[in-house]
Amino acid sequence: MWTPHSSTPARVVTSAAALATALLAGPFATIALAAPSAASVPAPRAAASAPSAVRAAAATPPKDTRTGRRLDQPYTVGGIIVVSKAHRVSSRYRPAWARRPYGLRPDVYAAATRLLRAARQKKLTLTIRSGYRSYATQAASYRRAVARYPRAYADTYYAPAGASEHQTGLAFDVWDGRHRGDAFARLPQSAWIARNAHTFGFIVRYPKGTQKITGIGWEPWHLRYVGTAVAARFGPNSKMTLEQYLGLA
Repeated sequence: MWTPHSSTPARVVTSAAALATALLAGPFATIALAAPSAASVPAPRAAASAPSAVRAAAATPPKDTRTGRRLDQPYTVGGIIVVSKAHRVSSRYRPAWARRPYGLRPDVYAAATRLLRAARQKKLTLTIRSGYRSYATQAASYRRAVARYPRAYADTYYAPAGASEHQTGLAFDVWDGRHRGDAFARLPQSAWIARNAHTFGFIVRYPKGTQKITGIGWEPWHLRYVGTAVAARFGPNSKMTLEQYLGLA
């Protein structure tokens, strides 16, 4: 998740329409184009009749009963990691790939390079703006957001520490180097991502109109890697959430 609603790369948002700001530091350079093969994550259940259909899981997922030290590892359903406001991790959770480029798992990074290369082939500039974030980084970001914005705004676009997918190294935010938030959502890059991310193993994690399910507002720039097999169940322009796919909503 990344702070929305500015049309410049400056860290302080000047637009009155902004819901949040770029309080999070993140790399601005285009990532390298070395692209090893990406591993696919097997689908945990049969596909929905239509890839973009909103359907709950056929099987009931296991209840998240983690407490104490068990929060040092994320909740999973069918081998798929779920980190959200409803399924948190502790400050001790740090994936082994946190020191990799952008803190992304190697197969995620490889898939990202292919996605960004494909966008450039369509004359669309896309780069990774923010990848892995530690618990401490997320905590600081959330505190600043709550101090600066009305609580409803902060809670729409900022996850508390332990509730951010960025801590997994399986998700990242993209931009074109200039536009963020609503400005990015209006770019052709945003539409291209919605149509094509699934072919590279990604889903738009927070689709428009699903905040009551995900706990986060629409973020067309936030991509989550689930592997090509699972992403194919979502398909292009999907409004399905990971929670719905896994039977959590």
